[in-house]
Amino acid sequence: MLNTAAVKISLDEPQKKFLEMIACLKSYGTTQIHLIHVRTKSRYIYREKAEARLEKISEKITEMGIEVSTHIHNGHAPSLFVELAENIRADYLCLYWRPKGLLSQALLGSIDSDILRISNLPVFVYKPRLFTPAVELNRVLYATDFKSTDAAAMPYLVDSRFKAETLYLLHVGERAPDPTSDKARREGVLENLRHLADQCRHAYAHVEVLESIGLVSREIVRQARSNKTDLIVVGKSEKPDAIARFVGSTAEILPHKAGCSVFIIPSICSLPAPQDDDQ
Repeated sequence: MLNTAAVKISLDEPQKKFLEMIACLKSYGTTQIHLIHVRTKSRYIYREKAEARLEKISEKITEMGIEVSTHIHNGHAPSLFVELAENIRADYLCLYWRPKGLLSQALLGSIDSDILRISNLPVFVYKPRLFTPAVELNRVLYATDFKSTDAAAMPYLVDSRFKAETLYLLHVGERAPDPTSDKARREGVLENLRHLADQCRHAYAHVEVLESIGLVSREIVRQARSNKTDLIVVGKSEKPDAIARFVGSTAEILPHKAGCSVFIIPSICSLPAPQDDDQ
């Protein structure tokens, strides 16, 4: 399911933190990594220098017991990266997240944001911690809208290699116009959350359901921070509404706002084959 990762590398990531990310991927069951470096005009160093740096990093990854391949290409980074990932049949993409300032983000855009927008493969966005390495999972939060994204996300949440101690299932909704309607809405939400929880209990020591009201991305970030989660899992709808198209979807906003790593699963991605515990 998460066996092969296509990892974007710009060659200016802090090596120690980058290797911590690779160790994190290994803990998810990843055994093969493709390092993809796309040279753009703004990051145009000599190819020989890029090859030498990739070779050194590859040696350290190999020492971790992971098979690694390297790829260097010139062109438009987001589209090339996604195309190469699909060509090598990667199970998912991986981005080492380095936030831009608000002004540069508005003026220049972001390669990572563009990848999130156009990718039809799951994307793992790794956000390094300042001190303690975020290598193993302890608490995971899955934000659900009870729509098509559940069908794509649930197989990952219950797979034997996607391990964590605690799973939080969160739904963020809108308050109904009157108390009676809002009570019925909330009861329906909690019933749906408990149904999802029943599907996940065998894979976690603890499963907790959470229901809140407000701006979706803001509430997800707040709940993740409040519950000290290590990873947010969220679906990405391929049919965003008009507001989402204007201000950006929740999946695209979260990496900028969340204090932990984010795993984004498109609703159209192919479902992984179930894994047995002895695999």
